[in-house]
Amino acid sequence: MKKIFLALMLILGIATTKTFALGIGIQAGPVVGSGFHSGGAITFKLDQLPCVFAVAIPSFDPFAIGVTADWWMENPTIKDFWKWYYGFGAAGAFYVNGDDGDSSAALGVGGRILIGTNVLLLNDVLELYAQAAWQPMLFVGNGIGTHFFNFPIDIGVRLWF
Repeated sequence: MKKIFLALMLILGIATTKTFALGIGIQAGPVVGSGFHSGGAITFKLDQLPCVFAVAIPSFDPFAIGVTADWWMENPTIKDFWKWYYGFGAAGAFYVNGDDGDSSAALGVGGRILIGTNVLLLNDVLELYAQAAWQPMLFVGNGIGTHFFNFPIDIGVRLWF
């Protein structure tokens, strides 16, 4: 009975690795433009979806969180394992400052246009990439503000399971 169970688990494992994969990693880099700062993020990507997601917490005091979802329109090969990609996406940000009883919060939304390059190494298990995006943002809080000239530039690594 144990042999049948192990055989079924092995078949199920092989079948799911061929139909589903998860890439998870980290990225970091500056945001050039209005509000220049550097930051890092956790990224993840499913091989069956064209979107790459990132979640960043650039600050805890004041608390801030940012999210992006990028849709790679194409990922053509330059040479062998070296590729490039381009696409568009969406960005969101939330900021809250609660110091000295003067609490304030802001919510931001924006779009992204991006271009990047990636390499897949070690039988497509390790992905290295670099990308740049234009990410104009609209913020609503104690008034309305914009960050029109936001250019995040990131380098990162993703492991595929």
